[in-house]
Amino acid sequence: MTKINVAIVDDNEKMVSLLDAILQTDKNIEDIIKNQEPDVVLLDLIMPKLDGLEVMQQVNKDMSLKKRPAFIVISAIGKENITENAFNLGAMYYIMKPFENDM
Repeated sequence: MTKINVAIVDDNEKMVSLLDAILQTDKNIEDIIKNQEPDVVLLDLIMPKLDGLEVMQQVNKDMSLKKRPAFIVISAIGKENITENAFNLGAMYYIMKPFENDM
């Protein structure tokens, strides 16, 4: 069985560690590093240099990508216009922080 490659994009190191620990419990998922193309991106929206919406916009514009990842937004921001923008840019799911690990 092919593993699902997952990239975590979050400026909070504790959140990255938590998500990494959760992913490691599933043998069908593999965390990857920047130079690989992920199947799924776990993406925070609020980050200091580049927010998650802009990340999705840049990925959508990048014609050099062989495949487009599925985005799962994980954010503490739940405003309707922001969630709507995230889905319009390609988010498959939107998970609110804090969340249950089983989620």
